[in-house]
Amino acid sequence: VQRGGTRVFELAFSPDVYDYGSTDLTALNPPIGQPQIVRMAVQRQPDTRIHCVLSDGTVAVLVHDRAENVLAWLKITSTGASGLVEDVVVLPGAVGENEDQVYYVVNRTVNSATVRYLEKWAMEEDCVGATTNLLADSYITYSGAATTTLTGLTHLEGATVVVWGNGKDLGTKVVSSGQITGLSEAVTTAVVGLGYTAQWKSAKLGQALSVHKHIDHIALVLANTHYQGLEFGPDFTNMDYLPLVDNGTAVAADSIYSTYDREPIEFPGTWDTDARICLQATAPRPCTVLAAVIDGEVHE
Repeated sequence: VQRGGTRVFELAFSPDVYDYGSTDLTALNPPIGQPQIVRMAVQRQPDTRIHCVLSDGTVAVLVHDRAENVLAWLKITSTGASGLVEDVVVLPGAVGENEDQVYYVVNRTVNSATVRYLEKWAMEEDCVGATTNLLADSYITYSGAATTTLTGLTHLEGATVVVWGNGKDLGTKVVSSGQITGLSEAVTTAVVGLGYTAQWKSAKLGQALSVHKHIDHIALVLANTHYQGLEFGPDFTNMDYLPLVDNGTAVAADSIYSTYDREPIEFPGTWDTDARICLQATAPRPCTVLAAVIDGEVHE
C-alpha cells in the first residue's frame, strides 16, 4: 500500500526488462481504497484475493490472477447490526479443504451494546443451496428434531434475520429473547443470520457512447441459482426476477437450478444514452452468474 494509504501496488519481476517493476492495481478504480486502507491479508485458495480493510469499516477485495489476466475489485459491507469490519486474518485451509480460512473481526451494535465478533467466511461449496446454505452474516446453524423455534441467537438480539430451513428460503424473523419463533414450517436443518444483497453494475454499454440505446433482451448463464435468486434491470430500482415459467411449465417453488442456460428473456430497459445492466442477488437465496449476453438497438 502506498504512503497515502489508498492505492495498492504489485512489485513483480518482469522478464522483458529482467528487473522488478511496480504496477498500480487500483489504476482502473482509484477510489476503491478510500478513505484509507488500515489492514491487509492475502488469501491464496481457491484464488488470490487481497482483503483490504478500510478505515470506514468496509472491505475492498481484489481478485487477482496474472496468468488469466484477471484483476477485479469488489466492496464488502456488513450493514446488519451496524457491522464494521476492523481486522482480517487468513489461515491455511484444513487438510482436504480447497479454500483458505478467512476471518473478519466485526464491530456490531446489538441490543444497544457494542460487541465484536470473529466471523469466518463460508466455503463456496456451502453457498449453493441444499440443506447447508451458509448465505448470511453472523449466522448459526441448526440440525436436529423438527421445530418451529430456533434458539442460540442472543448474539443478534433485536436484529432482523433471514432463515434458510429444510433447503428453502423461509423469510425473515426478528430475534427476541435469543430466539425466533413461529417458522412457517418445522425445520430439521436451518441457517439463521443477517441478510445482505449482492449487487453488480456494468460499465456504459455499446460501442457508440452518447447516443440513445435500448437493451430489450438478456440471456443469462447461471449455476446453483434459486429460481427467484437473481434480479436484473437497467438500475437497482426497476428490476425483474427470473421467469416463473420455464419451457412452458411453471417452475416449482423453492427450485434450485444446478445449471441455467435459456433463450434471451425480456429486459426492462429504456431508451437512454447511459444504458447499463444491473444484477442483484439477495441472501439467503444462492446465485452464481457465469455470463450475461444482451441484445438491443442503437439510434445514431
